[in-house]
Amino acid sequence: MPAFTLRQLEFFVAVAETGSVSAAAKHTNASAGAVSLSLRELERAVKAQLLYRRPGYGTTVTPTGAAAYQHAKRLLANAESIEGLSQTDEGALIGELRIGCFPTLSPWMVPRVIEFFAQEHPAIDVQLTEDDSTYLQAHLLAGKLDAVIMYRNALAPGVEAELVAPARVQVVLAADHPLAAFDEVPLAALQPETAIALAQPAATHYLEDVLRVAGFMPNVRWRSSNTETIRSMVARGLGYALVMGRPVGDRTYDGLPLVYRRIQGDIPENPVVIARPRDAPVTPKFRALADFCRQKFSLEGTPVQ
Repeated sequence: MPAFTLRQLEFFVAVAETGSVSAAAKHTNASAGAVSLSLRELERAVKAQLLYRRPGYGTTVTPTGAAAYQHAKRLLANAESIEGLSQTDEGALIGELRIGCFPTLSPWMVPRVIEFFAQEHPAIDVQLTEDDSTYLQAHLLAGKLDAVIMYRNALAPGVEAELVAPARVQVVLAADHPLAAFDEVPLAALQPETAIALAQPAATHYLEDVLRVAGFMPNVRWRSSNTETIRSMVARGLGYALVMGRPVGDRTYDGLPLVYRRIQGDIPENPVVIARPRDAPVTPKFRALADFCRQKFSLEGTPVQ
């Protein structure tokens, strides 16, 4: 049997993530002395130095500590999963649920997710992080997030996902653009046009994948991380954009009209998924989140950004 406790692992993980004993003590509701003592006992138990302690400069993990951190996160997650079995039997879920979400999906999905947990599982504290898929998945694999809502094309190694909803890319144009007269726009018709792209690597890769079907690369002149900025630029005739969603009301913030058109022919699929680490247990909280998302969004069709 291991000569260390889950509480010692909890202290170790907290120090590794916060960079100091005092911050870890505050995070775990313990005294700094108790955290320091537990860390020394843990290092004696595993017969290895896990942390570099530098007075005035904080605490960092050693190479051995970095490996131990990953194992500790999994052990704590497994323990939480076992603890959650009784809570599920009683119909109650408790604790934090740390969700990462790709920014363009967040307005469509996150408010309803939070509303669901507030109403059905009020003891769950939903914590939200919005960022690009690479950042979110790195935090997922490091144990800093429990789930990531994203598009499938950006899945990283070591991450597996469950399908939430289909999503089909469409082109958005200024109302007076010549292509707005078409019911469906051929990809080839976009070749001479200026593109405005979302400033996210995953979005850029997917844009290139879509246009590669027609045999050309996009002429991207401007990029923005804000979809509303992109919509406003399109409405002023500065270019077209390929988007995965359509807000209610085809007007920009400043009231200019937009036109959304289906792209003609077959294009690469890129559904919305909910991701978790491949080797992590499926916790009751993750299952509740995934089931809700699938039931709520799978029949809505194209997501609204």
